[in-house]
Amino acid sequence: MNKNSLKLIYLLTAISLIVATYMVFTGPVPIDPGERSILYNDHQWDQYKHSFKIFYFHVPLAWVAYLAFLVVFIASIRYLQTSDMKWDVLAASSAEIGVVFCSLNLLSGMIWAQGAWGTYWEWNPRLTIQLVLFLLYAAYTMLRRAIASESRARSSAVFGIVAFVAVPMSYISIKLWETRHPDLTGEGGGIEDPIIIYTLLINILAYTLLYISLLTIKLDIERATQECIPARNP
Repeated sequence: MNKNSLKLIYLLTAISLIVATYMVFTGPVPIDPGERSILYNDHQWDQYKHSFKIFYFHVPLAWVAYLAFLVVFIASIRYLQTSDMKWDVLAASSAEIGVVFCSLNLLSGMIWAQGAWGTYWEWNPRLTIQLVLFLLYAAYTMLRRAIASESRARSSAVFGIVAFVAVPMSYISIKLWETRHPDLTGEGGGIEDPIIIYTLLINILAYTLLYISLLTIKLDIERATQECIPARNP
């Protein structure tokens, strides 16, 4: 990717993030927690309602984490097929970014849960599987640092393929098990209002572009590091 293309991606990323953030703070509250009249009086609702706007960040963070781990999955398969180190570098770079986004998704969900449920955490299937997903890919990144370089790429590729099972499980857990976590794709999911849908889509686009920008930067760093290694070993 040439420098002009990279500059365009970075510019679009910055613009989309600014627009998305503006829409979040000027748009409506996306989700009305169940039984609001029972959980809150009017004063408490005025105090807590803005915390539900974290939904606009929470969903795109989850989407980017899934996307990053999908890239790890595909790149790991390609490495096993070709033994080309560029796929290993791509998988490693995407995994590190995915772990960051997944951790932010968990943290934002905890903030939302405190406002909606009155507690930061519940051991329900949806939250537990998302935590497992985070721990799996955190373990993946640590595995790469613990294994000798000659066997690291192949072992990491196998791990990256197996760990991906947790991604679809995380997504469908809401439909498989009864949970208080909102099902946004189900009836009454909370995104019927067009402005809510547009705000969410703009945020998903912005965070996807942010992922692409971070990935290109990370890949450049990894390539530069690899080019410096031979120079240190005459």
